[in-house]
Amino acid sequence: MKVNYCHLAVCSTDSIEATAAFRAGLGATYPFLSDHSRQAIRKLDIVDVTDSKHPEIAIPYAFALLPDLTIHKVYNGWWFVGRPTVEELRQDLRAMMQICRKDYSYNGPNA
Repeated sequence: MKVNYCHLAVCSTDSIEATAAFRAGLGATYPFLSDHSRQAIRKLDIVDVTDSKHPEIAIPYAFALLPDLTIHKVYNGWWFVGRPTVEELRQDLRAMMQICRKDYSYNGPNA
């Protein structure tokens, strides 16, 4: 991620304490955000409304964001097969770098 100038952030609906413990358990160095009040999932309209027995839960989405935070690609991970693979994320990063970096392609010296 550092080599490609990328950043990763995780957002969950767990409490701040649970989120911090999970981050520490993973040894992660990237931000883990807590949306315990579930404001973000309502604003993004990704609330699962199919289960009336549980409080508002989020449909598991993954977003590939450009540097200006516009959405490049969305993965709906409702089922396991809907979640992005490492290869799909690598391809997304490649496509986003081609958009964002003028020096992405090496054209060689002028002839």
